[in-house]
Amino acid sequence: MNEAAAKEAVHRIVRHSGLLPDFTVREDPQVRTAVAYIKGRERIIAYNPAFIASIVDSTRTSWSAVGILAHEIAHHLLGHTLDPQALRPGDELACDRYSGFILYHMGATLEESLAAIDVAGNVHGTRTHPPKHARAAAIRQGWEEARDMALHREPAFTVDRVFQFVVRFAGDANTYYVDEAGCLVWFNNFAEPIEFGACARMVPGAFAYELTWEDQQYHVDHKGNIWSRTASGMQMNVGRMEPYTRE
Repeated sequence: MNEAAAKEAVHRIVRHSGLLPDFTVREDPQVRTAVAYIKGRERIIAYNPAFIASIVDSTRTSWSAVGILAHEIAHHLLGHTLDPQALRPGDELACDRYSGFILYHMGATLEESLAAIDVAGNVHGTRTHPPKHARAAAIRQGWEEARDMALHREPAFTVDRVFQFVVRFAGDANTYYVDEAGCLVWFNNFAEPIEFGACARMVPGAFAYELTWEDQQYHVDHKGNIWSRTASGMQMNVGRMEPYTRE
């Protein structure tokens, strides 16, 4: 995908959102995969052409490249690029969900929409991105929601999980939950819960629970405060975990 083709793809993606495209799209071999960021007053989407070429070659469909660009566009549209250093797993899942939604409207099948994450997703997740199974579930949800809307279908929305705790991190608009099996899930009231981490009870001591995903590790004290250890070894309060109550 050369730069002209990428710009055309971004234009088509944004048109399906009902917006005017105002992004700067550029090839950048220094970027590992693809990234959305703001420089000055420009909203930029940069991608490594070799990475995109390898994904298209592996998946044998150009929809995989379109899905990657749609994910980065969502970071801009959802305001995530305003705080680029934040680690918010829910943000990544929201962008994956947008990608699936847009790809359906553009004509991609579910298999084509999942193609990029199937070959490029990390099974265990990374420091910044949830594991592959969670991201694929988010893309599927977006695609199926778009399909149901197109068919004027109003599926019954039920959540059959039993939640134990609600988890909120400072500066993160997403809400997370812990279910009765100890799974840490992302759930935004419009999508099925998606597992991306775990919650485990700790041996008696200063902390009651441990929250983990990939290399992220947080401890919850007996008052429900969530703590993270800084690079200097200090404990910092980063959120709250409270018992879940159904409204």
